[in-house]
Amino acid sequence: MQRTIKTVLVIYKADHALAQSMAWTVADWLARRGVVCLVRENLPDAPHAVIPPGAVVSGPPDLGLVLGGDGTMLSAARKRLLDGVPLLGINLGRVGFMTAAGVNDWPELLADILANGFIEARRLMIEVSVIRGGETVFSTISVNDVVVSRGAMARLAAFDLTLGDGDVCTLRADGVVVSTPTGSTAYCVSAGGPLIYPGLDVLCVVPICPFLSDFKPVVVPADAPVRLALSAPETNMYLTCDGQELFSLDDLDVVLVTKSKRCVRLAKRPGESYFERLRLKGFINRP
Repeated sequence: MQRTIKTVLVIYKADHALAQSMAWTVADWLARRGVVCLVRENLPDAPHAVIPPGAVVSGPPDLGLVLGGDGTMLSAARKRLLDGVPLLGINLGRVGFMTAAGVNDWPELLADILANGFIEARRLMIEVSVIRGGETVFSTISVNDVVVSRGAMARLAAFDLTLGDGDVCTLRADGVVVSTPTGSTAYCVSAGGPLIYPGLDVLCVVPICPFLSDFKPVVVPADAPVRLALSAPETNMYLTCDGQELFSLDDLDVVLVTKSKRCVRLAKRPGESYFERLRLKGFINRP
């Protein structure tokens, strides 16, 4: 358990006036309690300000505090800047499933963490590659999911699906979602997939509106690569990663999803319940 917090990196949603204002408010609040803050916008190569001014930063941040919504959390987690830094979110968005507090209760949360520390939860990330003619033409990393789907034209696509070393089937559908446990509360569950306990080392493959197929969402070990090959000439197909990165696919491209060596580190209060969060956010009803 992390007990002593000396330095906090405060990252706020880009081009968001409330997030920017709150970042300085939170940094001042922490500074008055002896914590050095590095404040920066969630943009590539954005400069950071040190609060209090002139304070000496002697090492990497003990905590990354992200002001925004789930999208800002995903964006921050994908950046190499935050490798190895546990993240804690203050929600300024809608659902805020990955965040830990809101605009009104963040002082209570931070006071508790400064007094009692936090536990670190590690979440699986995935590497995504597009192979075209035997060459890798695109690669990235995702926290939540990878979606292969059609663009403007509402037509079925055909995919040859391979899990690990085994061919599974040729699937006709509007698209396919490959989700991590963290992403199971996003597009995965909307497409009919299961909720997956976040600490499990698995992936979930979910067809989007499959046609004449009894293929059900399947959960597989994360060490087994997921391979989606466009098995017939198709047009207007896209790969979307975490809803933030888009890549246009060509006929007969192969999308390969593998477990990443990187992981997301989230800061949690001891005793925090995953199922209570599901109830709080409306995924399951109270008895």
